[in-house]
Amino acid sequence: MGHHGTVHLTAPFRRRRDGRYVVKLDPGVRAVLATLSQQLIPTLDADDPMNRRLFPPAYPDAGQAQEEREYRNLVDGALVNHHRQAFAVLAETARSETLSEVEIHAWLSSIGSMRLVIGTRLDVSEGMAEPAPDDPAAPEYALYELLGQLQFLIVEVLAAGLPPEGRPDRIL
Repeated sequence: MGHHGTVHLTAPFRRRRDGRYVVKLDPGVRAVLATLSQQLIPTLDADDPMNRRLFPPAYPDAGQAQEEREYRNLVDGALVNHHRQAFAVLAETARSETLSEVEIHAWLSSIGSMRLVIGTRLDVSEGMAEPAPDDPAAPEYALYELLGQLQFLIVEVLAAGLPPEGRPDRIL
């Protein structure tokens, strides 16, 4: 545990030569990921305000309500299915020692979605101060930070497999 209860991770994901990804996470972290993904699946069908960042408006202007309804009719089903499938894969593989390419991408998607939901609940914004350790929001904020670290580490291991011209640090 680090400052204010945050967990600092070092290389919990590694790509093997056979293309699978080794996962070395604390059992408690795995349990949290499995539980949270299972809890979020049923909220996808509900009109839950905590999911608003998962389904951002394409037309935020009130004068384009008809366009927004049409957009929602076209994409909401696919978005809900994508989130549901990614959460299900994470829940099913949370205790796995290795992941396939498809599974690690589902983890990345799920963890990003979890972070969006928790960030909405915490009303996270740029420049927001970290809550004090005795603040009731501190544990949830620590989870938000942990998810951000996991997300970064998955992107890092996936980016390592890109050719040099495709790596983010090579793009001007």
